[in-house]
Amino acid sequence: MGKRYYCDYCDRSFKDDPEARRKHLISLQHIQNRTNHYNYFKDAETILQEETLKTPCKRFMTIGDCAFGNGCRFSHYTPPMIWELQRLVAWSKQASTSAMPKEGWPDPDEVAKEFFQDIIDSDMAEEIEYPNWTFPAELRNFPNLPPSLWPITLESVTDSNFGKWS
Repeated sequence: MGKRYYCDYCDRSFKDDPEARRKHLISLQHIQNRTNHYNYFKDAETILQEETLKTPCKRFMTIGDCAFGNGCRFSHYTPPMIWELQRLVAWSKQASTSAMPKEGWPDPDEVAKEFFQDIIDSDMAEEIEYPNWTFPAELRNFPNLPPSLWPITLESVTDSNFGKWS
């Protein structure tokens, strides 16, 4: 049958020879599918920059449809959509700048490290009592339980043979 080439962008396969692959890679459908794929992962700031440079598509704005689709050189974004992109970009910029500590403010990582260091150093760590694991009464009648369901004891933890667990 021969080798087949599968194109992820177009979701199709064809005979794998250099001529067929070259024809496919330069086809308009493949180029549009690849462009649409990468446009899906663009961030809002890049989209906003590209769309503000374009003039609005008259046909898309009046009729709501454009024969060129995503390949149109004009913008298919309405003014409310542009406004929403501007808000999203402003919000993301604000979030990225507010994540850094302001001048004179303590670094959150240092505060967290200091807080947890105080807890570990104190005597309170010795006072914590952890609950004991109880073996369910329903499982006591089954003698051949898998090791993962055996009751936890000090011996089972120190002498565990994980090869038996499979």
